[in-house]
Amino acid sequence: MILLLFYNVTFSQTLIPAAEKVKIAFEKLKADSSNKKLQSEYITAFPSDTKTFLNVFQTEKFDQLYNDSEKYLDALVQCAIYYPKEVISKCVDLGKNLIWDADAVGQLQRMTVDLAVKNPNTFLAKYKTLNTKEQTSLINFLADVENHDAYKEYQDIIDKMQIIGQTEISNKLELARTERKKRRDH
Repeated sequence: MILLLFYNVTFSQTLIPAAEKVKIAFEKLKADSSNKKLQSEYITAFPSDTKTFLNVFQTEKFDQLYNDSEKYLDALVQCAIYYPKEVISKCVDLGKNLIWDADAVGQLQRMTVDLAVKNPNTFLAKYKTLNTKEQTSLINFLADVENHDAYKEYQDIIDKMQIIGQTEISNKLELARTERKKRRDH
């Protein structure tokens, strides 16, 4: 028993401030998940830039909040019920500088596409605030999957952009998918 306690004290992980901030906001939200104020606080606590996101959820050492990243990202998606604009904005701000990776990055990619399908005008408004380079980077990130045949949501976003009259964006999404399929690792 003493040895176990020594192990926990000696080797317990110290969270960086950004991870601690997310964890505290998550614990509060978990206790009262329908509380809109706590949802807003969670969105605010969630990383807003790619570097912080990776340092919290996708570290090289697989520490910080890596092991539980799914629950933290799921909580962010749940906040989109009342705060779609804020959550989509956060996802786009993160995704515009990411390249696909497994785990938290891959989950963020799917979340962003799902939210864009459910809220195409909100996604579009945020997308239009990006410069051309950021728009291209975001689209390439969203298109970067190994098997587009199993990625129905991506076709859904293409269709949604067509429905709301955004043919140019729809075409960019299709082109990114076509280019991705040409790569060897597809």
